[in-house]
Amino acid sequence: TAASLAAAGPYVLAVAGRNRELECRLRAAARREPRLHPYGYTDRVPALMAAADLVVTSSGDTCSEARALGRRLLLLDVVQGHGRDNLQHELELGHADVATARPAEVVRNALAALGRPEPAPSVGATPAAWQAGFGAALRRVGLG
Repeated sequence: TAASLAAAGPYVLAVAGRNRELECRLRAAARREPRLHPYGYTDRVPALMAAADLVVTSSGDTCSEARALGRRLLLLDVVQGHGRDNLQHELELGHADVATARPAEVVRNALAALGRPEPAPSVGATPAAWQAGFGAALRRVGLG
């Protein structure tokens, strides 16, 4: 999915966390798709999120972090039960779209979401903080 989205035009910062198998697959895909920038476990998630125009995730704590920075969400409908309740709540809050985990649907919905206005950052989020993170993420991928 990350490689498909990168192939459609946007730069993609993909975080695999502690999932080593996924990290290896992302790194292999990045060798074919230069707009894909994979990460394994990293403590730089705030900087990466600050650099993002859109956060693609399942519903959960990541949504609150993205909202604090004023980032639009694309929520993957992948967690049944309580996950559906969380997803519905995030949609009610606004500035969020939903997709299944099918790559073509994620790409279509992500590109559409990127064309919509971003929400304002939360009151506690300062422009200086996210600008520093954005600059760090750009330098990491060789663009800054």
